[in-house]
Order: sequence, then structure tokens, then C-alpha cells
Amino acid sequence: MAAHERRFDPHHRERLLDPARWAKWDPPRLLATLDLQPGASVVDLGCGPGFWTFPLAEIVGPEGVVWALDVSPEMLEALAARRPPPQVRRLRSELPRIDLPDTSVDAVWGAFVVHEVEPLDALMWEIHRVLRPGGRVGLLDWRPDAVSEEGPPRSHRVAPEVVRQALEAAGFHILPTGWQHEDAYLIRALRPSPQDSGSP
Repeated sequence: MAAHERRFDPHHRERLLDPARWAKWDPPRLLATLDLQPGASVVDLGCGPGFWTFPLAEIVGPEGVVWALDVSPEMLEALAARRPPPQVRRLRSELPRIDLPDTSVDAVWGAFVVHEVEPLDALMWEIHRVLRPGGRVGLLDWRPDAVSEEGPPRSHRVAPEVVRQALEAAGFHILPTGWQHEDAYLIRALRPSPQDSGSP
């Protein structure tokens, strides 16, 4: 199946800003797992109208940068219409490609985007490429065995062990999360620094 057939329909973008989603996913809590500091640079993969972009911008502050990446012009326009702060920079790019320089960001966040991207291995290598050594990635996506019917068709979903394997194959170290949910999983990983034990 072509990746574009798995994408969220931008015509339904208002659903992504439903206050019930905020209550369900609690963005400040999940984004805290990235250990971002003020002044950091972070990519929001598949940013949509900015559900995660705005809290990311609050975390990194005016000295930081949030690269809000999406393939959809409609989504990026919807984000712009919400008047994000100056540290948010919109970037149109079609995953798995990330149109940023090598080792240019401190963190990458991807919420409910993994199941839309093919090939998955290419995405992990791109994330590894743009991250600085010591940088972190957080990937939140739908569980194939989710309790609710919310989210994409189960046949489109990617099992967490597949995501972990793809990250490890790209050179990441998997980190513990301490977070569990009946409908989604969160995977954190680190791009090792040369001085990290066990790295080449």
C-alpha cells in the first residue's frame, strides 16, 4: 500500500485540535520524556495543525527552534493560522525525507506518524542523520491491539517491537519510558555520542 493512502486526511484537521485529545494524551507529560531544555532545537514530525508543536515551542522557549514538518500544505497553513510563536518554523517535507542538515537538531518527536511512513527503516536513518550525538527521539503511535476503535485501521499500524528493531538497526539505543496506555505506545531512543559506552 502506498504511504499516501495511510495519511491522515487534512480535511479532518480540526479533529486533531479537539480538547478531548489534550486530556487523553497530556502533551506536556509525554514531551517531558524528551528531556528538552530551553534553547533546544526539535523536529515535530507530521506536525499537522500544531497539537504538539505549541507545547514543544513552550518547552524550548524563544531561544529554541521547533521545526514543524508536514507534507500537507493545508496542515501547514492551518498551523500558521493559529499564529505560532517565532521559534516555530514550518517545513514542508515528505517523510521519510527530513529536509534538514546532518546533526542539526537536539530531538525529534513523532506522534501518530510512524504508521504513515514507508519504508520505516529509511525514516529511522533520517532521524539518526539529523540528530546530534546525544540527541533523543520520541515516537508515539497506535497499538495494533488497542482497546478503542480510535485511530487508523489496525492493518496500517506498526507493532512497537518493529519500531524498536528499526531504531536499533539505525544505531539508536532504546531508552525506558515508564509510560503505558491502552491505545498507544511510546518509544524513546538515544543517538549515542562517541564517548558513550558500547558505541563504536
